[in-house]
Amino acid sequence: MGAGRLSMHPHASPSAFGQLAVSALCIVLLLAAGCSKSPEEQRAVAKAEKARTTGALTVKSNLPAATFTVAPVTSGTETAPAPLTGSLDQPLGGLPPGKYAVTLRADGWPEIGGQVDVTAGQTAEIALNFKSGSLKLESEPTGATVKLGATALGKTPLTIPMLPPGDCTLTLELPSWPALAFKTTITEDQEATATARLPHGKLTVASLPTGANLLIGGKVFGQTPVVWQRMPAGTKKLTLQAKDFPPLELTVNVTDGADVTITPELGAAFPLLDARAILADTWVPDDPNRLTASFEITGRFAPKNGIVKNLKRQRLHENWLTKRYRYSGTVKAYDPKSGEIEFNEETADQSRYRIVATPTPTALAALNLNEKTAKGVTLNFYGQLTGVEEPRWPSKVITFELTSVELLKGDAP
Repeated sequence: MGAGRLSMHPHASPSAFGQLAVSALCIVLLLAAGCSKSPEEQRAVAKAEKARTTGALTVKSNLPAATFTVAPVTSGTETAPAPLTGSLDQPLGGLPPGKYAVTLRADGWPEIGGQVDVTAGQTAEIALNFKSGSLKLESEPTGATVKLGATALGKTPLTIPMLPPGDCTLTLELPSWPALAFKTTITEDQEATATARLPHGKLTVASLPTGANLLIGGKVFGQTPVVWQRMPAGTKKLTLQAKDFPPLELTVNVTDGADVTITPELGAAFPLLDARAILADTWVPDDPNRLTASFEITGRFAPKNGIVKNLKRQRLHENWLTKRYRYSGTVKAYDPKSGEIEFNEETADQSRYRIVATPTPTALAALNLNEKTAKGVTLNFYGQLTGVEEPRWPSKVITFELTSVELLKGDAP
């Protein structure tokens, strides 16, 4: 036969030749079928092969919040691979056969561990349970959120079914209160009872006069008097606000178990009357050639006695008059008819000066002064500066007039 032609063995039968042809055709068809698998089918085959040659592991525990890591147990000369992380009750597959170390961790708990054998084509299972005791916890006040580490367990009163045995530290949190680290001891398989006291005291904030808005951190908590039966212990910064008074800033310290009452006077927030500063700001030295401008001695800038010598009346009105001030001084004289109280003279760089105060009827009644007993009494009060009068000749004492005067506490003789 020539090249490229199929020849039959001289002794081969036609039936043998047919069987050989059929076998060759089957081989070709099988090869073609293998090459025609889709990517999805090929991945499925690979997955099945991996499942046949590797194993899986399921870890169970009595603490649902726990997580675990798995690492092959190696000899001292082998390099340990990075551990794998899994979730409880979820099979972790693709593990080569062998022995594995399992470690369980949970926030606030000591870690526990064990070993397990993984077999190819099978799912191994290991149960690791944390030792624990329980705690029945109450707090004063109630409603505090209880945490073990970063895990919130609930709000008091609370029964915690599982806590690690031994010394245990819980965190109690309550809005507007500092967090409390509460330490207790837990015994395995026993229930402990405890009451956590968040440090607090009673705080009463009144004011004179009453009705001021009380603010803490910019938030209004009511109008005075305000009573907190449970105020968190510590230093508190309060602000009192009321009409016709500047804001009064206060600092009060509340200690655990204490009953604290404060009665601040809103008038204490007014600035001190600084007569020396007023004279320095408005003073014009004597000058025989100076002519006083007409607008400084007429209209609303005019003094009551019509005398203008050394004071800039307009500046006086714009910067100082009609405002309220505090003052403390020693009484020189008291006039029962007018109700005026004159205080001892003082000296500034520019001139001598005196303060004359006219209390309200209520303040006068509280003072109960008379001409004989008033002299030498020291008074602390606030009032409105309604006049600064220069003296008529030959006096050289400038008079500062305060009206609508109200006493500050501790001044009634």
